[in-house]
Amino acid sequence: MAPFRFRAAAALDLRRKQEQDAGADLARAEALFREAIALSDAADVQRTRAQADQAAQASRGIDMATLFWHRNWITRLQATVTDLRSDVRTKGAAVDEAKRRWQMARRRRMALDRMRERAMARHRAAEQREELKMIDELARLRFMMPDAGEGGMTGGN
Repeated sequence: MAPFRFRAAAALDLRRKQEQDAGADLARAEALFREAIALSDAADVQRTRAQADQAAQASRGIDMATLFWHRNWITRLQATVTDLRSDVRTKGAAVDEAKRRWQMARRRRMALDRMRERAMARHRAAEQREELKMIDELARLRFMMPDAGEGGMTGGN
C-alpha cells in the first residue's frame, strides 16, 4: 500500500504559518496595550502629584502667577492623561481585533488538522484491511495445501 500522503498538506502548512503570524501580531498588540496602560497610569500619578503640590502650596500661600502656572500645568497633564486613556482604548480595540484574527486562524488550522487526522485514520484502517486480507490469503493457502509445508520438511523420506 502507498504511504500516507495528505493532499492538503500545503494548505495545513499555510494555516500553521498564518496562525503563528496572528499569534505574533497578538503578542505585539498586547505589549503595546500594556505599555499604553503603564504610560497612562504614570501620567495619572504625575497629575495627582501636581494637584497635591498645588494644594500644598496654595495652603501656604502663593502668588497668582505661580497659582496660574500650576493650573496650566495640571490642565496640560489632564489633557495628556485624556489622550493616553484614549490611546489605551484604541490599543485595547487593536488587541481585541488581533485576538479575533488569531482565533480565526487557529480554528482554520484546527479544521485542517482534524481533516488530516481523519484521513490518517482512514489510511490506517485501509492498511489494516490489506494486512488482514494478506493474512487470510496465507491462511487459506495453508489450509488448501496442508501437506505442501510438511513435504518440504521431511526431505522426501
